[in-house]
Amino acid sequence: MKTQVNALYEFAKGKYQLDFHSGRNGMNNTVSWIYLAEDIQNISFLKGGELVITTGLFRSNGISLLEFIRALSMNNCSCILINIGKYLFEEDLTPEIIDFCEINKIPLFTFPWDVHLVEIMQDYCRILLQDNQREDHLSAAFQSALYQTSVPDNILRTLNQYGFQTNSDYRIIVIRNLHDTTIITSPLNSYGLKYHLFFYDNFQILIYHSNEAELSLDKLIELLCYCDSIALGISDEIHSITQIGQSYKRAFFSLAAAQLWKRSFVIFDELGIFQLLYCCSDPAILYSIYQRDLGILEQHDVEHDTDYLNTLRYFLLSDCNLIETASRLFTHRNTIVYRIRKIKDLLGTELDNSSIKFNLLMSFYIKEYLSM
Repeated sequence: MKTQVNALYEFAKGKYQLDFHSGRNGMNNTVSWIYLAEDIQNISFLKGGELVITTGLFRSNGISLLEFIRALSMNNCSCILINIGKYLFEEDLTPEIIDFCEINKIPLFTFPWDVHLVEIMQDYCRILLQDNQREDHLSAAFQSALYQTSVPDNILRTLNQYGFQTNSDYRIIVIRNLHDTTIITSPLNSYGLKYHLFFYDNFQILIYHSNEAELSLDKLIELLCYCDSIALGISDEIHSITQIGQSYKRAFFSLAAAQLWKRSFVIFDELGIFQLLYCCSDPAILYSIYQRDLGILEQHDVEHDTDYLNTLRYFLLSDCNLIETASRLFTHRNTIVYRIRKIKDLLGTELDNSSIKFNLLMSFYIKEYLSM
């Protein structure tokens, strides 16, 4: 996990006389970097997750402390450190400011003027650089493991060193369109979840201990799907970190299903028949099965602008009920009767045999699978 506000506070509270004032529920916020802010016009440069330090020099431009803090909140800062004694004083921390920081989960600290800014910033930058190196090292180890059939011992040792034990329960989530990770890392931190989140191949990859009692999978999905554009592919649970490559592929396949079905998330465990198709290592065999069973209908639809393939699919999914099929296709029952008769002629078979119906329905699933 990346550096959190509480860790930086514990480090500096004695050494730099840091006093906590508000925002206790944000102490698990992730800190991305340090930013010295004295001009409200430059706050838009924040990328999210910064620990912001200010002396209050902005007041010379007529900007109030509350205005300044609100602007920082709009740009998703992690916490605020105020250097008091020259431009700002403790009495400037009004009840309105205290309440705002508490409600918005922005930890607010002060430290005295005689503490040199350069010293606290150097210490914090050193800690963040060390933690970033650790994160990069762990990310590289996970990336190396993703495509390994057998995870090498040196990679396992690295993962073990950072708290990811070999024999434990894990789940992988591949996340599309997650641009600001601080929005989800802070809630995850508040649950004490053991996880690692890293960017790989244009996706965010979340690997976490799935046996955390306080955070169910349903709650985790709710936290991750904080906006409509995000999509998740969720693997099944694995019981050893050595299975991480297999788990990643299943999570990625689940994401493909989510995108095809226009859903915000898909869990591999719930894919049903598609799990079986996923295990087939030769897509050419699957395609030949589809062509054998349904190729003639697809060709007829293309050449004659008919809708026989879609009609048969809904007919089978409706348990061969004509009325239900007509309803689902918004078509008159007699039209469905005519189409089914033509479909039988083209296929050269009746549709009253369970084995035939199973094979046809399986071929529809194969077509859907091959489009993922």
